[in-house]
Amino acid sequence: MKFSRRTDIGAVDRAKIGLTAIIGAGIYGTVTDIADKYDISRPFVYEQKHIIMNTFSVSTDYGTKSAVKDTEFADKLILAARLCCKASLGGISEALKILELPHSSIGYISGFLNSKASFAVDDLPAPDRPVTVLADEIFACGHPILVILEAESHLILAIELADDRTGATWNSCFTALINKGYQIKKVAKDLGSGLAKGINGLDIIAQADLFHLLMKFDPYLGSLEKQAIGAIEEENGVLDVLNNRKTENAELKAMERYFDIADNTAKKIDSYDNYEFLHRELHIAFNSFENDGTFRNREKLSADIMAALNLMEEEFEGHEGIKNAAIFLKKHITGYFPFIEEVEATLKKHNRFLPEFLVKEICLAYQKNLQSIAVKDYQTAKKLKREADEHINTALAAAKNEQEYTHVANLMEELGKCIRSSSALEAKNSVLRQYINSFSGQITQDHLNLISFYMNRKVSTRGKYKGLSPVGRMTGTEEEFSFIDALTQ
Repeated sequence: MKFSRRTDIGAVDRAKIGLTAIIGAGIYGTVTDIADKYDISRPFVYEQKHIIMNTFSVSTDYGTKSAVKDTEFADKLILAARLCCKASLGGISEALKILELPHSSIGYISGFLNSKASFAVDDLPAPDRPVTVLADEIFACGHPILVILEAESHLILAIELADDRTGATWNSCFTALINKGYQIKKVAKDLGSGLAKGINGLDIIAQADLFHLLMKFDPYLGSLEKQAIGAIEEENGVLDVLNNRKTENAELKAMERYFDIADNTAKKIDSYDNYEFLHRELHIAFNSFENDGTFRNREKLSADIMAALNLMEEEFEGHEGIKNAAIFLKKHITGYFPFIEEVEATLKKHNRFLPEFLVKEICLAYQKNLQSIAVKDYQTAKKLKREADEHINTALAAAKNEQEYTHVANLMEELGKCIRSSSALEAKNSVLRQYINSFSGQITQDHLNLISFYMNRKVSTRGKYKGLSPVGRMTGTEEEFSFIDALTQ
């Protein structure tokens, strides 16, 4: 076949490409969007579309043409298109009509999804261990949706369409989980007052999420860079004018203007350079370990953060946004310390059994692995991941006996369970928003349960959790049946 050379795109992805093209038929830009997403050509997309259409118009492994067009297959296709492809009801209806399958009306599709959603409630047993959770809210048509995620497995423990996000509402959500048997030891969260009040009296440690602590500083990095680039462009324009002046008087006036512009450009460039440096140093100040693997305790961490903030306030005294961000972080920095205390307690647990150099190797492996996940540049991420692997391999190879080897592995695992950011929840929320948008505002609790049911059983196809679903990571065993079978049965 013409496009079979793309061996990196498996059968599942090819089927998804073809199905998505069918569902989006008639929507401008659909094929281009698919091609950009998978880094493929438009003819490749059309080829997969035709393969799907031809497959279901002749006899297949499912049997004859009439056997394919049964309710069971149509229902499975509806669930797959809705949950796997985030297709709209109209798109699903169009796909069923193209494939000449029954029950293609939007009314049937809507009713079928509603009926399945009413049964999509997770009743997984709570693990017999303390858990750390991530909590945040997103919004649908002005109504908050409260989301609680187990930090280690990324299992959605609770997703609730609420009337408000007050302390009482959050409290009832956490209390319900505790009554189910969940031993919640800590929650990483934003700094919303409702969520803070919601865990009062529940014996749960509250930790300020690193992402929300630092997010107020990020917009100014881009804005100051744009100002510097704009000033440079303006200076170049004035210089062109100066070079084209014909008379001495006009040249003097243009030169005077050029010097004014050049002075302003230099200030803009200095502002960006200074802020970029301080912004980077502020992020480095939150690192748990020095470059040699030495642990940075609460006092050292706090001193470095405060030093960076003081320099920001001094350098950008007239910038209200940066000044307010620094004040905000100073006010809430103590909320981050439960993470440092957890790391310190983990180190103390293993320091008795491991020599100092081994502990430092493991700490560097842990820190570089975190940095490889956070960095956006692929080559830099790859380099950091390679360095992290080198540190852990060095530590494992240097272990003198089986006991040390076990403690090296256990320390790395336990450090990985120390959660400092709610990035996993932010990623889940970004996917949830796509579903919410496709519902055109008509979201219900049953719909949320259906989406959560699928996301908890979606198996990762790459990365650290390849081949595992959140349910599998939580329970230690993957379910024998797919989410579609679970719903249709």
